[in-house]
Amino acid sequence: MDSPVFPGDLFKMINILFVAHADAALRPLGLTCAQSDLLEYLAERGAEETTVQDIGQHFHLKHPTVIGFLHRLEQKGFVTSSVSQRDRRCRVIRLTEKFDEVQRVMRETRDTIDARVTRGFTAEELIQLEEYLSRVYHNISEV
Repeated sequence: MDSPVFPGDLFKMINILFVAHADAALRPLGLTCAQSDLLEYLAERGAEETTVQDIGQHFHLKHPTVIGFLHRLEQKGFVTSSVSQRDRRCRVIRLTEKFDEVQRVMRETRDTIDARVTRGFTAEELIQLEEYLSRVYHNISEV
């Protein structure tokens, strides 16, 4: 008899496959899944000033990790950083025009993977799935 698979194990296996598919699709753009998530976050913020600290808080990452991500994205020409006019201790991160060139492909990649993940679900099941996953996220986010 097979032993049950625990939810944490399933989430981990799903994440590994999701990231692997996304990384493979984004490789021709010179990006990883994690880098594209960060770029999408910056795009969502629009003209709002975004600092290294904002990114760290949003993604629950430590400062050195964020700096590493940004350094690689800056080397690839996707972002620039400059000293904040409001607080000289902070660095402001901005998207470059190069991001505009790849944004459509990034969104298509996410849409394709999301469609694959949700294949066979009814609209009602997708609503239920989102509710369940939101509840799981809330539960694990509690300290």
